[in-house]
Amino acid sequence: MYGWRGRIVIIPADNAVMEPEFHRLVPEGVSAHAARLKKCPRPEMPIEALELVKTFNETHVNLVAYMCAASSFVMGPKGNEDLCEKLSEVTGGLPCVTATTAMVDGLKAVGAKRVAVLSPHPPEIAEKLKEYLEESGFEIPCVLALGLDIPAINNTSPGDIYGHVRSMDLSNADAIFIAATNFRAIDVIEAIEADMGLPVVSSNQVVMWTALRKLGIGDKPAGYGRLWDCV
Repeated sequence: MYGWRGRIVIIPADNAVMEPEFHRLVPEGVSAHAARLKKCPRPEMPIEALELVKTFNETHVNLVAYMCAASSFVMGPKGNEDLCEKLSEVTGGLPCVTATTAMVDGLKAVGAKRVAVLSPHPPEIAEKLKEYLEESGFEIPCVLALGLDIPAINNTSPGDIYGHVRSMDLSNADAIFIAATNFRAIDVIEAIEADMGLPVVSSNQVVMWTALRKLGIGDKPAGYGRLWDCV
């Protein structure tokens, strides 16, 4: 039986990265199942998600992960919190996290106070991410917004992500956040940590870390950063 320790439902839209990364991160006995949203304007995605998660009742999942980071952080902390509560309510009380909730929890776990942010989004979306992090208590000394469209985000190589981080001024940062669940970052987390000397949190890495903690599963996948040493 797949998922005998726990089943996670993940909700993407036009994402070509998240599912492969999740399947690499899940430990033995945990399964990840995707429910795809229709391609719709970003403000409508949370509304559709509230209907979509009802279809997973028969799968007997144990946790819901809402995996469009941008459509959750643009709502601000209160809007993101409300989305988690509504997702839990319509699934009969399942624990629910968003990529944004996990981002904050993970950065706090690695002791971050001053966060350098690499965002593939347009500058106006990256600014919303910066505002969310500041409202959550972090200083943001550096943001690099790449301004990519969705196909380009999906197709950015790990080596390019490493190069973008390397180009940033990290002198005032004590941690790095690599945003977006369709940005293929997990392959270079440990190289960045080794070469830049700072802990790295990425969207897919931190959602899996959060999900396993909520499910009470103590496995620590090797090779994906210092975050996994945090409890």
